[in-house]
Amino acid sequence: MAEKIGMVGVGNMGTQLLYRLRLAGESALTYDIAPEARDRARELDASVAESAAAVARASTIVDVVVRTEQDVLDATLGRDGVLEGAAPGTLVLLHSTILPRTTRQVAEAGAARGVHVIDACMVGVPAVVRAGNLNFVVGGPPELFERAKPHLLKMGKAAYHMGPLCAGNVTKLIKNMTTGAEALILEEAVRIGMAGGLGARQIFETFQQVYSGTVLDRWEGAFVFEGDAPRVRGLGNLYEKDIPLAVALAHDLGVIAPIAEALRAAGERALAAEGVLQAAGGVEGSGR
Repeated sequence: MAEKIGMVGVGNMGTQLLYRLRLAGESALTYDIAPEARDRARELDASVAESAAAVARASTIVDVVVRTEQDVLDATLGRDGVLEGAAPGTLVLLHSTILPRTTRQVAEAGAARGVHVIDACMVGVPAVVRAGNLNFVVGGPPELFERAKPHLLKMGKAAYHMGPLCAGNVTKLIKNMTTGAEALILEEAVRIGMAGGLGARQIFETFQQVYSGTVLDRWEGAFVFEGDAPRVRGLGNLYEKDIPLAVALAHDLGVIAPIAEALRAAGERALAAEGVLQAAGGVEGSGR
């Protein structure tokens, strides 16, 4: 039997999901608290219900595409929320970037009603969704992932089952953490470079030519595994000498560099764990 699709939350991301569904020949019943969002859904030939509960009553799969933790709780557990209208057996997909505890709270409330709730986090911005290149990282029982997968692939290019409930939440949060870290450390590095007489555009353009790429591009060579736990391979000069020198440069130039300071401290901990640092705090091979 074909699934009946509902969507709660048709803002920037939800609108693009609707666009992909329309391209796939799929219709959806929608709801959003914002009138302008409901108008955009109608422009995409989607039907609009009077509440999230009404969407759920008419659907077998409900996409919840709202922004914050509280938005998720309001849309699912609140008055006229999804769980108020969902029949037993309905599958609710939480697409938001939220904490696992929020997903568990909704899933536990759903289970009490016979409603299935899993996390299906989105990795991509609206333009990526519109182009059909969205990835989903999903947490939940394998059979629910398999049920959701055909629907997800109508909206994106891939869906990855990361593990049990909340595994998608964890994946999305740590992925965004690494993305944010890259931008912030680059911004700090450029500030140090500018204080040292370089131009910002000059730094960016040169880095594009000489940069060795992200660690993810070569992770198998960058880490050694002890059981399931990765450990940075080849701590050597980078953590022993070069990052401390970059911190010293920032100090000499009067640049506040908290991220570089944190990297130096993390590197010292890693070196100590590897026995590279002497017990007294000196660095072996510091003459290199």
